[in-house]
Amino acid sequence: MLVPAPSSPLAGVGVVGVGFRPEIAADLLSAPGAVDFVEVVAEACFASPAARREASAIARIWPVVPHGVKLSLGSASGIDMERARRLGALCRELSAPVVSEHVAFVRGGGREIGHLTALPYTLEAARAVARNVAAARRALPDIPLLLENAACTLRFPDDALGEGDFYAEVVGRTGCDLLLDVGNVYANAVNAGVDPGELVRSYPLERVAMIHIAGGVLEHGFYFDTHAHPVPAPVFELLAQVVARTGPLPILLERDGDFPPFAALAAEIATARAIARSAPSRPTLAGPTLTLTRPTLTRPTLPRPTLAASTLAPTRPGLPVSRAALVQNSADVSPFEASALAEVQARVAELLTSPVDPPPEAVAPFDAEDVARSRAILQRKRVDDALPLLPRLSSHREAAARLGARCVEASPRAPRLTAVADALRIAAAAADDARLAPEAIVDRLLLRARFVGPSGDGSVRPRLLPFIRRERLPGGRVVWAIKGIGSSAEVRLVEPRR
Repeated sequence: MLVPAPSSPLAGVGVVGVGFRPEIAADLLSAPGAVDFVEVVAEACFASPAARREASAIARIWPVVPHGVKLSLGSASGIDMERARRLGALCRELSAPVVSEHVAFVRGGGREIGHLTALPYTLEAARAVARNVAAARRALPDIPLLLENAACTLRFPDDALGEGDFYAEVVGRTGCDLLLDVGNVYANAVNAGVDPGELVRSYPLERVAMIHIAGGVLEHGFYFDTHAHPVPAPVFELLAQVVARTGPLPILLERDGDFPPFAALAAEIATARAIARSAPSRPTLAGPTLTLTRPTLTRPTLPRPTLAASTLAPTRPGLPVSRAALVQNSADVSPFEASALAEVQARVAELLTSPVDPPPEAVAPFDAEDVARSRAILQRKRVDDALPLLPRLSSHREAAARLGARCVEASPRAPRLTAVADALRIAAAAADDARLAPEAIVDRLLLRARFVGPSGDGSVRPRLLPFIRRERLPGGRVVWAIKGIGSSAEVRLVEPRR
């Protein structure tokens, strides 16, 4: 019998959570008191009925925070309101006390980029975020929406604001508080050659309501925020600097791959908890208090800051000397601005997703090395997104990852449900490998039960009609997959006795 975790209002001292992932589910459920809350990726719940049912179940043990990654709040062309409605429905289903999304765009010019792409640091981009947040709010429940800062792999040549000043603009215009990803701040600082502490102090720390930490790795002089490595000491040091100014805030550890024994994650959680508890109870900055209790959920009062003269220095040469200068033009984004930003985002989407590597002379005014690096990250991300949809094949992790890399490199990105389309390609290739065939055939059968395709453009769509089919495995075994009516109907795998 599971013992529920202790009651944990997230306004308390030392409150720490973790991203709920299948690889650590058993460990968490056997010791629910190890964390105070959990986070689930909203899109994982949309893609998998089983993941959604699991999220609903764990909401009886911990407060659950849905974390969106595909709403594209930074898109100049606006957001997909159906996605926003689905996110709102999930929040209500989980009795979520708070929901979070990224200040980034994932699509431009009708192309899906497939990963969070940072925005240019301009007033126009901040206005676009504000417009999209206002639209999303109409579909979300009346709970706090936290906005997360993004890691930058591609720098825009026309940035007009410093990184911290840009996020001050975003919170000022949206009324939302920040989910400060300390790992992303550290990555951006290292890659820009600036001091991480100086960069984080340029942020509107008085508007931080929650913190993310995650690991990364330095490769060829560039720090990648991988979410698949231990949290490095400098990130913990930066975390300590932040909470020394803000006071205790909810902290969440993100880990998405290469999971170590749970004891190693528990040690990182304990370190974060100790840092939070060491924070002053009376911080130097007055910020929001985020209370995540169940079943009675209260929305905190989110004071709108006055962006008057600030002592924070600009992070780049030539920037305004105070934040007061940032709000001189506070009108909504104009059609001309939206069109110009949309054109830039369409160009970026094309550069990052084109099946053929663009020549260096074709990427101007962007840096060719940045574009090449971003394209490589997206290829890796496609494999990372596809393999969880192939749980049996993924037991051969290294072989599946190598095969996946070859498959996505040789295939253009599908315009819709890319991870599913890639997973089907990988499973088809693995079915021809005697070592991988038994697992790959079953995984492919289960995907076919839930999705139709791929079509001519490589896309797939959810299967609405019933499905029943069998596959014969190497060695003669037969398995059946059976699904009822509707895209979310449960799929049963049946293996008749011999």
